[in-house]
Amino acid sequence: MADVSQSPGAQSGADPTACTPLDRAVEPLRRNLRRFGLLLLYVMILMPALQVFLRGVVGTPFVGAEELARFMLICVVFVTLPYVVSSGANIRMEELISCLPQGVQWPLRVAIAATATVAFGIAAYSVAVATLRNLDNATPSLGIPYWVFFSAAFIGLFVSAIESGVQCVKALGRGPLYVTFAEEQPPEEVDLERVLAHEASAGKNP
Repeated sequence: MADVSQSPGAQSGADPTACTPLDRAVEPLRRNLRRFGLLLLYVMILMPALQVFLRGVVGTPFVGAEELARFMLICVVFVTLPYVVSSGANIRMEELISCLPQGVQWPLRVAIAATATVAFGIAAYSVAVATLRNLDNATPSLGIPYWVFFSAAFIGLFVSAIESGVQCVKALGRGPLYVTFAEEQPPEEVDLERVLAHEASAGKNP
């Protein structure tokens, strides 16, 4: 489950772990894209190892392995783009914005999120048009259809537009903009004194 993280410019006292209805609606899409991106990353990492094994042990290299690795890299970049946008890991010039007066920060954050929504939407539309114009084209070695390449780009850009739209709505409400997943939270610090006291009591009462 994604948790909303506190961002500069958000309302003071806002609960950073409270998910908005928009976050809960987008959460399944975020989770599935993360898992799909992780799967693609595994395959991309395994491709060079498989090629080395085939060349050194079997003696027959996998023709088109480099092409498939490049394809996986392209897909990983676009599939994980919405995650970068939603978590605020992209370049945002946050330090510069924080130096501006409070009255300027809020409309600027709204304008940035709205601009990103439009920009990603236009990019997704352009990719969709390019996909329709290249339905019959394929890569030379493996014959991977071009629409497969473009589909990864379209999904990434389209979902990024959705994420930017969610941020725009949250910016209008002066709430925290970005989210983090539970797996990214640092582990809770262990109370050393409590552990030592527990061990001491256990030693006295075997």
